[in-house]
Amino acid sequence: MSTSSTPSTSSTPPAYPEIAANGALALIAVATSLLDRQLAAQAEAFEQEGGFAERLHRHRRRSREQDTP
Repeated sequence: MSTSSTPSTSSTPPAYPEIAANGALALIAVATSLLDRQLAAQAEAFEQEGGFAERLHRHRRRSREQDTP
């Protein structure tokens, strides 16, 4: 039985740290862009449809109107 071990690939540093850093920066830029788009869409939806409480009030009012003969 051999006691020698092979080095783990997860603990070895990347061969090209600049490439790894650029890849991380690219992923961060994409994530930031997507989050900005999501925030803009949510702001527009809030302006058009109102907040949670307003939508809930509208739903309850419609529900009561349908239940009343």
